[in-house]
Amino acid sequence: MSEQSPSAEAAAAQPPFSDEEYDGIKELDNPQPTWFQLIFAATAVFALGYWIWYHFAGGTSELESYRQDYAAYQAQRAALELAEGAAVSEEALALLTRDAAALTHGKAVFLQSCASCHTENGRGLVGPNLTDDFQLHGATRSDLYNTVRNGVPDKGMIAWGPVLAPGDLTAVVAYIATLRHTNVPGGKPPQGEKVAPFAN
Repeated sequence: MSEQSPSAEAAAAQPPFSDEEYDGIKELDNPQPTWFQLIFAATAVFALGYWIWYHFAGGTSELESYRQDYAAYQAQRAALELAEGAAVSEEALALLTRDAAALTHGKAVFLQSCASCHTENGRGLVGPNLTDDFQLHGATRSDLYNTVRNGVPDKGMIAWGPVLAPGDLTAVVAYIATLRHTNVPGGKPPQGEKVAPFAN
């Protein structure tokens, strides 16, 4: 029985090298692990199936899924807005103008969301003066509500309907309605049409 020489044993213990050599450095010839090769193969098979499904087998793309979800959201939002609009009437807003708690809450919402354009007391800055005898859009509390809720995009006023909770929206409109005809000194010049006091 022959024994390998020490030099032969050392050579056998050396890791396998590839034929590539860079600046005197040889590259080890290490095969990819089996688990890595299996993952790569599975990824390739999945990619092929994904491509066939979405391009030829009637699969729904991510963009189409988004469009469907957005359309469903728009329909749901429209239904909610319709129900909300039906619940908000001139009479309901008039009642809120006589509710001290609602007005306190409406003032807090106004100071947080509206004062930057209308000032803290409504005399007007970027937005119109809310304390004089004029109104830009309509003449009623319901008109005020629609203006706040839907905004005036061409004038830079955002639609607050999607931003404020329904209770916040009605409360702030009720508060704004109480500012009319208070004529705060130093207010912005009148804009819109002159309007009479609210009927009730």
